[in-house]
Amino acid sequence: MPFRRWLIATFVRINNRIRAREVRLIDNDGKHLGVVPLRDALALAQQRGLDVVEVSPNANPSVCKLLEYGKFRYEQTKQDREARKHSTAWRIKQVKFHVNISEHDYQIKVRHVLGFLEKHMKTKVSLMFRGREMAHQELGMQIMQRLAKEVETHGVVEAAPKMIGRSIHMVISPLSGKVKPSLAPEAVASGHPESGGRVMAVEVKAAPVSAPPPAPASSPAPAGRAPLSSLEMAFNKAQSQKTS
Repeated sequence: MPFRRWLIATFVRINNRIRAREVRLIDNDGKHLGVVPLRDALALAQQRGLDVVEVSPNANPSVCKLLEYGKFRYEQTKQDREARKHSTAWRIKQVKFHVNISEHDYQIKVRHVLGFLEKHMKTKVSLMFRGREMAHQELGMQIMQRLAKEVETHGVVEAAPKMIGRSIHMVISPLSGKVKPSLAPEAVASGHPESGGRVMAVEVKAAPVSAPPPAPASSPAPAGRAPLSSLEMAFNKAQSQKTS
């Protein structure tokens, strides 16, 4: 925001700087005192050791409140700071590349881009050419296309790579919704919790239980004769012992 617009937006009239002759006054306890002449509001504020602060200059009549101006400005600044802290729409991070970047440095910058996108921050990627590197602009485009492909799980290209002056610029916006944190390939393969890998779910199948072998079938009793009872078997055994 330009300084003049910021100054107009944050400028608050107090006490004798208020231009209205009559104001709708609110005391420091939030009680409405009605429409009173400005001189009466100033006298009441001086009596209470407060200031007359114009909180709504566009109203008719303008709304003023009895406040301690220093504390009022502190609270306004604190609220603005908190609002900017929790707002991500205005945050644009920038990551710079070179056409002769090494693989190690390239991977580090890719992780930076992924980190910004995970925090829902729009990222501007710039690739700069120096000296005779301008003769190899296709190499810069290849780096940009490779980067866009590697971060496609976390962001979408909002502004395609474009040559402006001696640099290529590209804007990547985070995906809507919750973005999964990026994992290193070796961490995913190992699945170790301490290394940041994802613990793989393993499906354990129980070994099939073999059915018990069937019991041997007993020899059927001769046809036409009922099976002997235990008492008859004991009697026959005793008779056989006698005869022997």
